[in-house]
Amino acid sequence: MHYTDSVKGKGLRDMESTARRAFRLLRQHFLLLSSPWLGVCAVGSIVSTTVQQILNRLYPLADMRVLRVAGYANMDAALSNNMRNGLIRMGAIDCVLIVEVAFKVIALALMILLVKQLSTQGEDTFSAAMERLRKISAVAGTLLKFYAIVLALGLATSLVTALTAFVYPLISAAMHPSPHLLRWVLMVSADLGSLLFVLCVMTFFLNLVLRLQRPLFSDEEAPQGLLARAIGYGALAFGIQVALGLLMRPMQRTLVGTPPMGALIGQSLIGLATNLVTALPTIACVVAIVLMVMDAEVPVTDGEPA
Repeated sequence: MHYTDSVKGKGLRDMESTARRAFRLLRQHFLLLSSPWLGVCAVGSIVSTTVQQILNRLYPLADMRVLRVAGYANMDAALSNNMRNGLIRMGAIDCVLIVEVAFKVIALALMILLVKQLSTQGEDTFSAAMERLRKISAVAGTLLKFYAIVLALGLATSLVTALTAFVYPLISAAMHPSPHLLRWVLMVSADLGSLLFVLCVMTFFLNLVLRLQRPLFSDEEAPQGLLARAIGYGALAFGIQVALGLLMRPMQRTLVGTPPMGALIGQSLIGLATNLVTALPTIACVVAIVLMVMDAEVPVTDGEPA
């Protein structure tokens, strides 16, 4: 009993120490460490907003309630047109997200190499990290494998939100809930799906960190005990990210009553700021996990210099 308590206490102290080192490293080299991830998030937000506005103009969705009240004759054609435009818009946005995920995988790889170099040598540059990444053997295959896993997990966990959106109307038909409840139900289901994604991807992310830190020994597995701590970091970062997103939601209320163009620009800027702010916990989580893996005792394999 006392041994178990001491092990748990040591794990908490190590976790606190790693988190403290991660925040110190971020404070000293924030721009260098965060620039890959924040850059991808910023470009992705701008491109997504631009594509969304283009789709709104080219493939608008008619309000079926307004058409029904106005006595529109061809409701079936309007519904079919809405379904077609909705599928086109969904496909275009998904294509943007697929490309964004590809660049985020590269940004993660650069962050891993930057953290390792900065924590050991105390200095590094973005170009040097890119050069080291290119020199790692079979790095393209490793990143492509991780990219495919991320896409598969993202698709699987997104079914949580899709299932909720499908089941909720069937349940609400008999309950007659508040019209605002659907929005909160979808938000909660989306957050649960994202949390499930974070927890599932941790195993593969640890293998990616180990592969990039020790490129000559790609068959190694992460040392025992790291997965639970990595999941703890991921869950904590996700909780902070959700809280930051909720704190920034009231900022959109100030746009009510502004001209359409001003409201569009304001919403775009708020969306960009929200994406950048909510990306900070992810950056801190990645730095902490990389430091944790570096501190782990990995047994020396045959042929490796001790």
